[in-house]
Amino acid sequence: MADFNPHAKYPALVILAPTASGKSRLAMAVARRAGGEILSVDALKVYRGMDAGTAKPSAAERVEIPHHGIDLVDAHEEFSVTQFLDYAEATLAEIRSRGRVPILDVTAPFYLKALVYGVDRGPAPNADFRAEMQHVPAHDLHARLAVLDPESARRIGPADHKRLVRALEIARFGGKLASEAARWGEPRGDYRWLFTGIRWPRELLYQRVRERALKMFEAGWIDEVKRIAASTGFSRTAGLAHGYRRIQEMLGGSITLDECVEQTVRDVKLFARKSMTFFKGFPKVQWLDVSSEDEIDRAAMYLSHELKEMLIEAGVKREPVDLP
Repeated sequence: MADFNPHAKYPALVILAPTASGKSRLAMAVARRAGGEILSVDALKVYRGMDAGTAKPSAAERVEIPHHGIDLVDAHEEFSVTQFLDYAEATLAEIRSRGRVPILDVTAPFYLKALVYGVDRGPAPNADFRAEMQHVPAHDLHARLAVLDPESARRIGPADHKRLVRALEIARFGGKLASEAARWGEPRGDYRWLFTGIRWPRELLYQRVRERALKMFEAGWIDEVKRIAASTGFSRTAGLAHGYRRIQEMLGGSITLDECVEQTVRDVKLFARKSMTFFKGFPKVQWLDVSSEDEIDRAAMYLSHELKEMLIEAGVKREPVDLP
């Protein structure tokens, strides 16, 4: 049993994994056992009415365990990382004041990095420079960046015009290169961060992605899009989300229902792969290699025990977990 340590920091659990990995299952299981509240770090769950296509927790789950970061704005509104940071800071403080464990269920890696490591936003956009670069072919921009900032050029695809322009803009008007701004520092020191990732074999993950997408369609995803489009409409960010964009294309007659479903599955797989690539860059992550949900449940028991020990060290009393 841990002893109180006046220098111990308050624990916070961060669960990293691509969509359909079982993050929410793990978060719920740990919250039940360790006295936690869940903060959704997700760029889409913030939108009211976008329920079927974002796999929000059920009403019963929200009654059982407090959830935060969900249904913050309407679908026609934009939502930025700055808004998320303001909300998340206040929410973490509230959870901590109640002696509960903050459990971050992460789908948006950039939001998480901004919250835990901070973001160097670089120089403000330069309208004249961007207008000048607008007509320059992407491969030429990439060649220029390779000279000025080789590390960023390796990281940014040669056809990604928008990010190439931004990297060149930072190199020209900023105090340091984009690659220097992107490097990891130390996590903020006011919490004891416990980073846990869920890692599935690729084929099993893709199977889960497909099954989830099909369930979303069965749960009324198309009707949800029709309802929002007929009322407030979508903001640019919300409307371009995977699935929502394809359904709008289908409703507009440019693709069939079968094409909509298959392209949505493909988009979500791509998002999962990109998310996993980003998550692998986070330092000090304890990765759980799983091939079944039973393994996720077993991991929850040990994580709960670890968190309770950390709480005791920080002066918050919790009953010990009965481990199998």
